[in-house]
Amino acid sequence: MRGLAHIGVYKVLTEAGIRPAFVAGASAGSVIGAGIAAGMSWQDLTELARAVFWPKLLHGNTLEKFCAVHLPQRFSDLQLPFAAIATRLPEKHAVSLTSGQLASAINASCAMRVVRGRVHRDGQVLKDGGIACVLPAAVCRQMGADFVIGSDVWELSSMLRGMGFDTTHSKAHRLYPAHYRNSIEHTNLLIRPRVPWAGYWPGDSGIERMIAAGEQAARNALNLRY
Repeated sequence: MRGLAHIGVYKVLTEAGIRPAFVAGASAGSVIGAGIAAGMSWQDLTELARAVFWPKLLHGNTLEKFCAVHLPQRFSDLQLPFAAIATRLPEKHAVSLTSGQLASAINASCAMRVVRGRVHRDGQVLKDGGIACVLPAAVCRQMGADFVIGSDVWELSSMLRGMGFDTTHSKAHRLYPAHYRNSIEHTNLLIRPRVPWAGYWPGDSGIERMIAAGEQAARNALNLRY
């Protein structure tokens, strides 16, 4: 559900005339990112969010069927270069999935710890991309991006900021994993939606709250006013 805030961020960027040249996403961000790379508008993504009961997508087979219906079949069918980030086991290294079947790549990227089992794809054993690279800014650099905009909906970073521990804090190296701190260094504009607890409630009201949180954060980051 937190990933739906990305739609609000995308809405404001679109309204500001900002168009991506490359897209990368981890976990829920891989679903929204794939939609953006497929050429979907923020309105399309909003309708897509309303068309499904999102907790159902925690099931791998259901998620792949959802992707098969609503997204292109293969990476090569996308309009923009796109990377779905997954974590390769057992070494727990981040891997960028950029070719082949799109649904299986998104399934791997969203294979959350505890909740979901491992995904076997192209000889690799994969889990949730957020384990090893929750904010794939460096991946965008490798793809060729000169200016990276990051949309951070990670629950841990939100919680730590709420406690007064930002990435500039003297104890940040102990609290934030190295992959997250490295991602911040590669990000030119960081947008951090304040996700409301009420947004977790499945249904239209929760979706609207999540999208609104993304909108507000993006407007604040771009210093825009209604």
